[in-house]
Amino acid sequence: MHVARVIGTILLCAIGLWLAVTQRAKFGLGGDPDSRYKYNQVMHVDAKGLDAIAIGTFFVALGIINLVLGIRDRRHIPVFWTGTGLFLATLAYGVVLVVVAVVTFVRS
Repeated sequence: MHVARVIGTILLCAIGLWLAVTQRAKFGLGGDPDSRYKYNQVMHVDAKGLDAIAIGTFFVALGIINLVLGIRDRRHIPVFWTGTGLFLATLAYGVVLVVVAVVTFVRS
């Protein structure tokens, strides 16, 4: 297993665990914060509570899936399903939130 893959896994899992434990996720995705234009296409994330835990779980799932790419024997199967299960759990959480938002919008 490559050292870079292990370091990447540790970094992704550490970020995810930090977001999940603190239950606070505040960061920007993409764009250039030093842009001179007013609209610099940065997507601001400000999540608290269960939303931050879901984002943290997503990072942990990415770290586990990153780790499984470097495992070359039969141990990779349960590790893969662990990462995939966490990833699908965060996906299901997001889908439920979208469905609830759409139902709330339609009823109002």
